[in-house]
Amino acid sequence: MDAIKNLHQRKTIFTYGVTQSEGGDVNVFPPGSSNGIIVPFSFLSKHVPQPFVKEWSGGMGQVIHDKFIIIDFNDKNPQLFTGSSNLAAGGEEQNNDNLLAFTDPNVAQLYAVEAIRLVDHYHFRAVLQNSSETSPVMLRRDDWCQSYYDPRNFKCQERILLAK
Repeated sequence: MDAIKNLHQRKTIFTYGVTQSEGGDVNVFPPGSSNGIIVPFSFLSKHVPQPFVKEWSGGMGQVIHDKFIIIDFNDKNPQLFTGSSNLAAGGEEQNNDNLLAFTDPNVAQLYAVEAIRLVDHYHFRAVLQNSSETSPVMLRRDDWCQSYYDPRNFKCQERILLAK
């Protein structure tokens, strides 16, 4: 767990993910603050524009149940771990959580695409949670692509990684 919590400090590793809680064992990083992004799960409970409606939170443990970690998804020997495991002692020792390992490059790439979709989706929802009538979510038209070419920005790292 310590290794996972400290991945963002390693400049050679690109981290990307969604966590159900902003507190606890996993740090949440806003875009551009590290060499990756981990966004909080945000259900739509406030500032919900029409035609959408507020969502029920589901309570703890009811929202993100299947978890997955992908290592070297675009390498010759990718590793994908998926299942109900929280990678924590309680679940492993008391709850009979499960964790499956896959090494098929095609499966790892499919999960990597799904990870990007989920992070983008929940990042938008987290931004929406902090919007208001005086500060609505706005699409920027000015230089939106510059971060994808700034070597200090994780979006640039993402672009290069996915182009391989």
